[in-house]
Order: sequence, then C-alpha cells, then structure tokens
Amino acid sequence: MADKGPLWERMVRKHGLRDYPYSQIAAWGFGDFVFASDYDIASDTGKARRLGFTECMDSEEMFIRLFGEFRAQRIIP
Repeated sequence: MADKGPLWERMVRKHGLRDYPYSQIAAWGFGDFVFASDYDIASDTGKARRLGFTECMDSEEMFIRLFGEFRAQRIIP
C-alpha cells in the first residue's frame, strides 16, 4: 500500500473527503503483517472462552457500523 498515497489524495478531492494524511488513515504495517505472511497464522479463542471470556462481537455488524460512521464523518466515500 506504500505507493497508494496519490490515489488516496485523488479520492479525497473527488469525493470531498476530510483531508487525513494517507499514512494515518490505517495501520498499514499491521495489514502488511497479517495479509502478507509467508506462513499460516492460526489462533484459537477456546482457552479464553473456557476461562470465562465468553462475550464476542459480530464482526459483520461492527464493520457495517464503523463504515457508516466513517462515511458520516466524510473519512471514506
């Protein structure tokens, strides 16, 4: 994503978005780590749930809510 700054700037102008610096709009290093791994990443929440941490969040609902908030704040189109 390092080369996408100019594209972001064009999107900001085209859609009248708030002018946040591209480098601050997301945790790009985290995405690089998660999506560009040379090995399988496996995680298990079983132990935490067995120890009483049973609450969970509906990921789809969370993303829909967050994207709606980002749109309302003119951060994304």
